[in-house]
Amino acid sequence: MKVDCSKITSSDHVWSWILDNVHTLDATGGVKPFPDFPFVKWMIEAMVRNRILILCKSRQMIATWSVCAWMLYRGLYDSPGLFMLMSKGERDSRELVKRFRVMVNGLPDEIKSEVSVKTREITFGSGSRIISLPATEEAPRMHSPSGVFWDEMAFTPYSEGIWTAVKPAIDSGGSFIGVSTPNGTDNVFYHLYQDKSNRFGRLKVHWKDHPLRGEEWLKEAQRGLSTARWKQEYELDFGALADRVFDEFDPETHILDKPFRWTRETGKTFRGIDFGYRHPYVVWLHVTPDAEMTLFDEWEGCDATVEEMAQAIRKIDARHTITENDVTWSGCDPAGAAASDSGVSAAERLTRLGFKLVWRSSEVMTGVELVKSLLLDATGLIRLRFSPDVKKTLYHLQHYRWEAGRDKPVKDNFHDHAMDALRYLIVNMSGKRPVNWSGARVAGVRW
Repeated sequence: MKVDCSKITSSDHVWSWILDNVHTLDATGGVKPFPDFPFVKWMIEAMVRNRILILCKSRQMIATWSVCAWMLYRGLYDSPGLFMLMSKGERDSRELVKRFRVMVNGLPDEIKSEVSVKTREITFGSGSRIISLPATEEAPRMHSPSGVFWDEMAFTPYSEGIWTAVKPAIDSGGSFIGVSTPNGTDNVFYHLYQDKSNRFGRLKVHWKDHPLRGEEWLKEAQRGLSTARWKQEYELDFGALADRVFDEFDPETHILDKPFRWTRETGKTFRGIDFGYRHPYVVWLHVTPDAEMTLFDEWEGCDATVEEMAQAIRKIDARHTITENDVTWSGCDPAGAAASDSGVSAAERLTRLGFKLVWRSSEVMTGVELVKSLLLDATGLIRLRFSPDVKKTLYHLQHYRWEAGRDKPVKDNFHDHAMDALRYLIVNMSGKRPVNWSGARVAGVRW
């Protein structure tokens, strides 16, 4: 079958070819023509147009079949190359080859004659090869692939090391498609998908995009699944099973598309400070006259003195052309106002260096609830957003966890410092007096 080479990179041409020539295997309906659904066409278009694509999808959205169809097309008509399929285990890698066998068996005879499907690889008359391997750090190093498809990326162990091994092939011009449903935030898939600064192609495919998914399907699909599991595998919630304190946070809506640029006289500027020698933390916040908040810079210290913190703050201020006169105040840890062994508190030492500090006592949960309400209030309003520059704060925000069985965040001496700095800032902005538990109990009631 002759193909107009000028159309090889046309997504419309690729989509038409797939509809005309490719079949899938349905668990209940057997071998069927490739589904002509708009959301499937979106996936094919995204693959054709993006050299690097991170695809986040609900379960059972024909994503793997779609990537395999695109790889089959490339093997037939693209310039000779080596295309690598990676999946989380040996069994999964063999399953991918089985999909190709189904597709090849359904091709017209004149195309089928150009393809040979073996146990681990598919070879083409064009000289191209597709190999399917379990995802390991060694797999990409043994080959020089011109295209890589990594299936169920978020569920693959040691994903960071595997990505490191894959990256040289991508850097040299190879293509990459990573596909997965979410699986928490401690994996490369999550970081590549939520990091807008990498400029990778990104696509989200939700179960509601499927035209055959209605109320009856929904009831059956939810049967036997916990709320957390449903949110992860169908609602594309990266934090559903991670017991996050700030589960209102969504990278799609809370992270700005581009870095924030501070400008004088466009609102008010504040800082939040968590003292501590081991891991002191400072965050910078801009508030517009409409009360829209953007956390736009950060500093995380390690074994740093108050004086070293002051130097770091001034250095970051200078980068934005901020002076202390531009800062309304810095909200800090009230414990930092207590006298140290030297008789001078951390707050007083910073004040002597020219910083305007405020502090107030409050329960941890008071500050947590205030931050949660700014991320998303009862009406669906978002008041607090983040510049993509504050990568450390975003990391801590998404890894801040509840203690098991308690309405209290874990005090892990790592993630909590950034969240405490944010909490001290917001508590001092709230204008509400803290409510302290008096200890009074109602007579006759057991506690």
